[in-house]
Amino acid sequence: MRGLGHGMAMTSTQSDEEAQDFWRWLGYRDAGSFDIDVPGYEQPTELILVKNLRDEA
Repeated sequence: MRGLGHGMAMTSTQSDEEAQDFWRWLGYRDAGSFDIDVPGYEQPTELILVKNLRDEA
């Protein structure tokens, strides 16, 4: 991504998934979350994670 000129990367994962630990291990940090609580469409909290690619060497 950085090689393509991007300065930031963003991803998301549900709060009940172990993937959040993987993204944090890669240096991503929490940037927010949202909940979908519409009856019949409820889901676990969605976590938004970001990483500043310009800080990488």
